[in-house]
Amino acid sequence: MKRVAYFLTILSILMFACNLPTSVIPSTATSSSPETAISTVPVAPTATEIPTKPVAPTAIEPPAATEPPVPQVNVNCNELAFFLDPALATGSHCETIAASTEGMEVHPQYTQLTLQGYVLSDKFFTAHISVLPVQAYTNLLPDSIPPDVAKLQALIGGGATGDKGLPLLPYFNAGQEFFAQYKVMSFGNGKGIRYLTQYTQFIDPINNHEMFYTFQGLTNDGKYWVSAVLPISNPILPADGNNPPNGQSQEEFSNNFVTYIADITAKLNSQPSENFSPTLTMLDGLVNSIKIQT
Repeated sequence: MKRVAYFLTILSILMFACNLPTSVIPSTATSSSPETAISTVPVAPTATEIPTKPVAPTAIEPPAATEPPVPQVNVNCNELAFFLDPALATGSHCETIAASTEGMEVHPQYTQLTLQGYVLSDKFFTAHISVLPVQAYTNLLPDSIPPDVAKLQALIGGGATGDKGLPLLPYFNAGQEFFAQYKVMSFGNGKGIRYLTQYTQFIDPINNHEMFYTFQGLTNDGKYWVSAVLPISNPILPADGNNPPNGQSQEEFSNNFVTYIADITAKLNSQPSENFSPTLTMLDGLVNSIKIQT
């Protein structure tokens, strides 16, 4: 009887075991394989972004070029107006030069302004600016003025200077020895040329007593010729022209004059603005500011 009961008990246990659910327990062993294990954790889907209309980048304007302020006119003389730097001269004197029909000084009536208290004193020329009416001048000198006007216009247009001297009005009884620091430049309502030069009645060294800066220009309408004569100096030059350079006799200097002029011109052309007194920049600034009422 006990044996039958024991057999029934074993049979019941086996039948109960067959009805249990089966499950697989994942291994916790770490693989030594270099391959990356793929996660079985579900990943939430990425939200799809709604495309938006591209926005054009805002254009950035480049900064405007800053022009140097135009100096205010502080000198007026008949049809002439300009800015006078107090560091160049302390004042000015305006006058009307009467017409002349005699000798070398044939010219029409014109305006002349003399700078007073100029930074250089006791020079051969006083610092001054002249405004000459072209047609009236032509009427007096029909064989001389038109060629000079044509030459100046050609230079303003970029023509070659040549070696015959540069135009300068009004005429006076002396000859142009040389020119240096040549430049075409503008003024308020016209254009012209500036250069350094020296006039003399005989051969002498280029020097700080006689050399000057000059501007010769024409208004855009051709009615007026503007002439500026402004003394200037440079430390490479002697104070005056009394003695030939390097202890030469006057005869030796005369015989070598062409070579001397070529050499001194090259040296002056190589000098920077600030080595001159007044500086070329300061004198150019005065010329740039000139305006002529035509």
